[in-house]
Amino acid sequence: MIHEAFRPGYPILTPRLALRPHRADDLDDLLEFHGDAEVVRFLPWPLRDRESTNAALTLKLDQGPLTEPGQWLVLAVESRETTTVIGEVLLKWASAEHQQGELGFVLGRAHQGRGYAAEAAAEMLRLGFEDLGLHRITAVCVEDNESSARLLQRLGFTQEGRLADNVWFKGGWATQLLFALTEENWRTPAPTRSDQEEIHHLIRCYFDAFTSGSRVDEQMAALRDAMLPGAVIVRTCGTKPEVYDVDAFIEPRRAILTDGTLTDFHEQARLGRLDVFGDIAQWFGRYVKQGRSNGVPYAGGGMKSMQFVRTDAGWRISAAAWDDDRP
Repeated sequence: MIHEAFRPGYPILTPRLALRPHRADDLDDLLEFHGDAEVVRFLPWPLRDRESTNAALTLKLDQGPLTEPGQWLVLAVESRETTTVIGEVLLKWASAEHQQGELGFVLGRAHQGRGYAAEAAAEMLRLGFEDLGLHRITAVCVEDNESSARLLQRLGFTQEGRLADNVWFKGGWATQLLFALTEENWRTPAPTRSDQEEIHHLIRCYFDAFTSGSRVDEQMAALRDAMLPGAVIVRTCGTKPEVYDVDAFIEPRRAILTDGTLTDFHEQARLGRLDVFGDIAQWFGRYVKQGRSNGVPYAGGGMKSMQFVRTDAGWRISAAAWDDDRP
């Protein structure tokens, strides 16, 4: 918890970004998104021309330190590769007594969808909770800003409220969504419902791929997309472990599902346990399979273990291993 002026050591480096106070020569970079109607439509400031962007930048030049509650720490988000300012990230020291903060972020349209906003915001959360000693950080967005709401949920925030027609915004009444994250939940994040739903979708995609019929190629393509390019798959089943990469795993199974070897065949997950922590997850559960193998009725099952990691494109399967029932 801070009691005096706070100024982090700048620049604050992440794998791809440098977070730092604004400089006067940031003007051209800022104008790229301050003057973009598609970007500012969800932000509290109006569409800006060069003159008004420069006026806003002048105010930002002194927002590198925090000296009293109510102030915002406003930092440029700079690409370490290009040294271009691609966005801004903000942290408000809302209350000293109650150790409260508020998070904000904006990213230029050309740089959205690459995980930069999450990378910058995650570092500001670390700064808030570890260095400033905050207990709780909130964030607010208008209801139509679905991408920001999803990002906040990915960062571990919980939606605590929906404030109908709460602000006069861009010429009309807007409903706001209130999100919050406590230090305890930040340090030991719980999986969000969206995380669980996305991972269960990958589990279904995995088992659905092994269904004979006219959609095998489509199902296998979906499975390939669901896996990391370097994913590892291991088969034991009472013999020496066989280790496959993605292609070595998919291609022979696609072949036997289309050449008549396996017909009326499908696999299905049954009871299992899913554990999620931050950006990693695992599922361990039972599965069954049945159909015809070379025309002969066949049924079986076993246990499967699957691992998942979060990527910029969402959750992906990073590994799988299985062992079948034996007589």
